[in-house]
Amino acid sequence: MNTVKLLQRGAGLALAASILIPASRLPATFLCPFRMLTGYPCPGCGLTHSFCSISHGHFKMAWQANPFGFLFYALAIVFVAWPWLRARFPGIEVVMGRTRAVVWAPALLMVGMWVYDVARIVRLR
Repeated sequence: MNTVKLLQRGAGLALAASILIPASRLPATFLCPFRMLTGYPCPGCGLTHSFCSISHGHFKMAWQANPFGFLFYALAIVFVAWPWLRARFPGIEVVMGRTRAVVWAPALLMVGMWVYDVARIVRLR
């Protein structure tokens, strides 16, 4: 199975789960190994709550859980819709292959998440 198909299925499962499970039904305990070891949230802490909140229209709760949830939610929709996008816009893969944003966006996203996380940790102190 190629990477795109794996990402599509993972994104589809994440979206389906977030639609079926409201954030209020998620466990209150922390499942994050980083948080268990350090006591501080990692950059991904709150993404599950954010996804579920977005799916149920609770955008303020989603933002409070993790603002990057909106970006990941949008990316999940793109991954699920990728076969349709390729059929509708035949040149999209060529354009995506030529743009440097595909290379720099994940790196900038990770830097942004770590900066946000440091700010969140400082605010918690």
